[in-house]
Amino acid sequence: MMLVKLIRYFLNRFKILLDLIIIVLFKVKLLPKQFHKRAVVKLKIRQYQSDFNKLKLSYNKLGFYQVDPLPSKDYLSSLYEETYWDNRQDKNFPVRKRDIEHYKLLLKIFPNFNETSKNILNFGSGHCGISILLHLKNHKIVNFDYHKTDTIFEKNWKNINDLDLITDSYDLIYSSHSLEHVQNIFETVKKFKEISHDKTIFFFEVPNCFKKEYQKIHMPHTYYFTKNFFDKCFNKLDFFKSYLGEKELDNINEGNILRILTRGEIQKLK
Repeated sequence: MMLVKLIRYFLNRFKILLDLIIIVLFKVKLLPKQFHKRAVVKLKIRQYQSDFNKLKLSYNKLGFYQVDPLPSKDYLSSLYEETYWDNRQDKNFPVRKRDIEHYKLLLKIFPNFNETSKNILNFGSGHCGISILLHLKNHKIVNFDYHKTDTIFEKNWKNINDLDLITDSYDLIYSSHSLEHVQNIFETVKKFKEISHDKTIFFFEVPNCFKKEYQKIHMPHTYYFTKNFFDKCFNKLDFFKSYLGEKELDNINEGNILRILTRGEIQKLK
């Protein structure tokens, strides 16, 4: 375990050094042209990181922390458009192990899910892994994200980048590592209530912020959740587990990941 941490530490330090070299070469105009876009993205990330460093974490009695003050919607849209996917190398590998695990869990808790075609919202669709798996089972997919999502299929596949344009009713609202990115959690939950019905399934995975060691700002995360938030948000939870990486834990307050599935009714947050 110690060796793994040591290797990860040096890999991270190497990446930081490489980014620094790229920026320096770009500034002195010695960086080859094919690396210019990467340098520009790194410089923008530095600026956004500087902005986030000035923020504080504020606790809400509903069971979450938030950055204070919250960035505006336009600010976050610019952040994701200018830095997010241009700083990642994994969009070309859309279906990952976590997507498969989520799909298997969905069928374990709701085994009849694939019997009829359903309307599905992938909220914060990112690489669209779960969307692909569910589309192959003839479900209708709507992907919501700040950035432009790839049109992988011609039919039963829709991409939206404005929350106000989501108006249909959904049988599954899936949100994996996206709820912590929203600009206003109250507006988001209100929207979920508007576009859900009494049999809608909600699937969430978020970082677990119960332990003090995880109560730190990680740009671009705006919200940091504990189990208490989901207890107050829904009248029941059908599945709730904590994970350390991919390992399921018995203690819900341990681990760095929370995974939730529920057909519960959304409660008024107050």
